Amino acid sequence: MKSLKIIGIVLASLLVIVGLSIGGYKVMKKVEQDEMVRVVKGEEVKKIIEDNLKLRHKGALEEGNIIQNYDIDINSIFHSPMGGIKFKIYINNDEELYVFFTINKDRSSGKLVNDGGGSSAKFKKIITERKSE
Repeated sequence: MKSLKIIGIVLASLLVIVGLSIGGYKVMKKVEQDEMVRVVKGEEVKKIIEDNLKLRHKGALEEGNIIQNYDIDINSIFHSPMGGIKFKIYINNDEELYVFFTINKDRSSGKLVNDGGGSSAKFKKIITERKSE
């Protein structure tokens, strides 16, 4: 009878430890995700995005131009296994027109930098057609 009590206490303790570990892990992941969203929504990343769009197309974000606005896809933000934060932006509220970025911290300056990315085929097509005009 005593050994059954001890086994019960040990099992209950193990379940509590496992539960706390899983809960702690989930809380840490949520904190990490919230921090990445805060960084991506920040002014430093906003400047990186807008500078990149203006490099891709002269006159971007000006009224009457191809690239009029952009929205960050909050659900696309994740930590890259190679380092940095990856995310996608939609151009002109069109989910087929998108550009994706990898933002990383420059080791020497400590500032955020664009560390790569790409764009959708539809975005590339629209930009190249406009350049050839």
